[in-house]
Amino acid sequence: ACLNESCAAGFSCHESGSTVLALASKQQLLLSGGRKGCISVLDLSLKIQRQSFQAHDSAVKALAIDASESCFISGSAEGNIKVWSMSTQSLLHTFSNEHARQSLFRNLGTGVMQIETGPANHVFSCGADGTMKLRLLPDTLSLYCSGAKNDVRFIM
Repeated sequence: ACLNESCAAGFSCHESGSTVLALASKQQLLLSGGRKGCISVLDLSLKIQRQSFQAHDSAVKALAIDASESCFISGSAEGNIKVWSMSTQSLLHTFSNEHARQSLFRNLGTGVMQIETGPANHVFSCGADGTMKLRLLPDTLSLYCSGAKNDVRFIM
């Protein structure tokens, strides 16, 4: 809700609060990740909430949008990274436990800390496990091919 006249629009989309935002400027969409694992897609030009969906089982800690704005990537407190279609919000790919920091007894970390996209479908992520990883996302067509490989290219 807007508290004063200078507020252009206000959205209430996460019961427990938002943890991360990402802007798809060409499409005028704002993505918001919540503490309970939901992602909301807000249309800034129409000032409406387009979609809200359960993306993860824990807090969404990181969001990134590819340069073409055809997909977005989310990272969670449990350490999973997921790739989503921007137009349909359907799940395209999951990288399970990418940044899960485990001990013998319990999870010690907070999972994925940051995700950035780069040219040529490069995705960089860092996490509470102390690593930074570079992945090369397959192109849109190969996401649906069973033989598509997506190995970590670099770990630091």
